[in-house]
This record gives sequence, C-alpha cells and structure tokens, in this order.
Amino acid sequence: MALSPLGINGGEYPHWPVEKICELAAALKARFVELAVSRIARDGNERVRRELVERGLGIHVNCATSELAAAMKVAQVIESPIVVVFDNAVERADMSRADSLEAFRRTVCELLEQSDYAHIRIAMENQVIRMTRQPEDLLAIVRAVDHPRLGVNYDPDNYYNAGVEGFPYAYEIVKAHIFHMHAKDSARYLPQVHGDQKRVLHRAGGNVICVPLGTGAVNWAGLADRLRQDGYAGPISLEPHNLPDEMAPGMEKDAAFLRRVGLVA
Repeated sequence: MALSPLGINGGEYPHWPVEKICELAAALKARFVELAVSRIARDGNERVRRELVERGLGIHVNCATSELAAAMKVAQVIESPIVVVFDNAVERADMSRADSLEAFRRTVCELLEQSDYAHIRIAMENQVIRMTRQPEDLLAIVRAVDHPRLGVNYDPDNYYNAGVEGFPYAYEIVKAHIFHMHAKDSARYLPQVHGDQKRVLHRAGGNVICVPLGTGAVNWAGLADRLRQDGYAGPISLEPHNLPDEMAPGMEKDAAFLRRVGLVA
C-alpha cells in the first residue's frame, strides 16, 4: 500500500516566521506545509515559495469559503495542488438551503472550470459549527456541487468536538470523497487530572484539550486499520491545537504515531 504524504498545518503557528514553520516540517520529514491564504498574502508569495523550495516542501492552501476565489488564485501562483476550505458562508441567511447550495455550486464550479485552476482540487473540511458539522450535510454539499475535483477534508477529531462519532460513523458517510485529512486527537478536560496550564477548547459537548494521537477520544487505531484497508494514500496534515511551547513536541509525537501505524511515509 502507498503511504500518505505527511504535512503540518502552519496555521497553528501564527507567532512563528514562515521559515521556522518550514524548518519544523523538514525536521519531521514532512512533505508539505499547509498555510492560510491570509498568511501567504501577509508574507508574500515569493518569500513563502523560497522557504519551501529550499527545504523541498510543497504547499497546501487553506481558507474560509468566503475567501475561496482569492485562495484559488494564490494556489495557482504558488503551485498548490489543493485548497482546504472551512465553511463560513455556504448556508446563507438570506437564502433557503436549496438556493444556498445552488449558489455555492455555481461559485465552486466556475472556479474549478477555469483553465488556470485545472490542477487544483478543493477539499471541504468538517467543522465543529455550521453546516459542515454533520457528515450528512457535508455529503449534501459535495453532492450538490457534483464536481470530480470537489471533495472532503476529513477531520475525525472535529467530529468528536462537534458531538458526532468521527469513526466509524462519519467516515462511512464521507469516505468515498476524502481528498485530504487533518490529524489531531482530544479528550474531555479534567482540571484535577490535566491541571490549569493547558489550552482548553470550548466545544458544544464540553471543554476539551488536545492530546497525542491515539491517546484521546478518537479511535485512531481503528481508523488507521480502516484507512490502510481502504487504501487511503492522500495527504495527512498535523493540526494539534496546543500552546505554542507544546506545538512542536506534540507534532513530533503525532508524526511518530502515524508512522508507527503505517499511514505516512
């Protein structure tokens, strides 16, 4: 079975210069860095490209749905093969569900059909809020757009944080459309166990903290078995939501886990 390329989500390091993010990716033997379109715009296409090329790294762009047109343009210039999108504007307050999906379909298809963007795929991420919170609704978006280069960024931990079983339930619903994955794990926060020096995430189902892959609520062992069985070889991007001083050590542990279970090169 082919192994997935490993990446790191540089959005976890807004306080780091882009060269330090790239250095960490190289140290982890990652293949790509995922960066927000706003971060790339801030640092400049050429500077970001230079830091990546010097270390033999690729780039994946991420953005909100409201930034999609700008992100596609940046992805074309900086040679990103994929744009990972989180939802902030699919279902609109001034439109019905059906009209919202149709408007989004038109937007996405018009972008994907531009010749300059023929090499770019779009991966819709499941979020802890909004329409993509439920796998059935995320699948509805994919089916409404109905384009071969629009798929899913599968984040099993986001499903857990949204009160949904990420694996096997959500996986079974979206598995045929997965282009890209985010890898993190979390557990319910217990002050008496974890102390008060943690970054706490306030979710609808309760407060959680990120923990190393395979030690939290996500069934990463079972998911890894299933991904190998199903032959998934798409990108996997590390995305732990930790404090700045915990981020690099946390990614090192997570990269080691993914290699130990045979998912990434």
